Amino acid sequence: MNNKDTKIKICGIKDIKIVKDLLNFKIDFLGLNFIENSKRFIDKNTAFDICNKIKETKKSVKIVGLFQDHEKEHVNKLVKFVGLDFVQLCGNESLEYVNAIDCKSIKTIHIKPNDNVDEINGKINNYLQTCDYVILDTFSKKSSGGTGKTFDWKKYKELFAKNIFLAGGLNPDNINNAVKISNPWGVDVSSGVETNGKKDVNKILNFINSAMIRYD
Repeated sequence: MNNKDTKIKICGIKDIKIVKDLLNFKIDFLGLNFIENSKRFIDKNTAFDICNKIKETKKSVKIVGLFQDHEKEHVNKLVKFVGLDFVQLCGNESLEYVNAIDCKSIKTIHIKPNDNVDEINGKINNYLQTCDYVILDTFSKKSSGGTGKTFDWKKYKELFAKNIFLAGGLNPDNINNAVKISNPWGVDVSSGVETNGKKDVNKILNFINSAMIRYD
């Protein structure tokens, strides 16, 4: 198999200073977290500055705003103000909710240890009726993402078709094995490329390089 075209999503960007470095890497999506109780929460003005800086460069990086069960009006206001390309929905949002968002969308599905593969596949197909992409992430009672915990890649490997991201506990050390096992269309990382709670440019580069390794 050949993973050289694996899509890369780096989530939880808060510092505009790191954006210049990231734009030199092979990154397809950058995530900005608007979930208030997250330690990666970003205010709308900083988000606007980051989005504006990226768009000025004419790079093809897509900006994703993370939300969780927010009022639809709030989401749509931030979509317009910041200039988001995608909204990532991390809560219990319905298809009706998705249809009311003025933006392309990504739905996060959180996987519990005993979840049935067919049931998860059903959820994927349901959301892909409306959403552009789906992210499979590890379930946590405390957090909507960025937990640093993995799920069973082998159990769900058949689900990683086109437009499905693998997330949850990925880092530069395990991404090589994760890609080899599941061969995902895309990978999504946040805490795994941080040092002391801040994004680490070297870890991000190592993560990308490992995700791009070719398997013949």
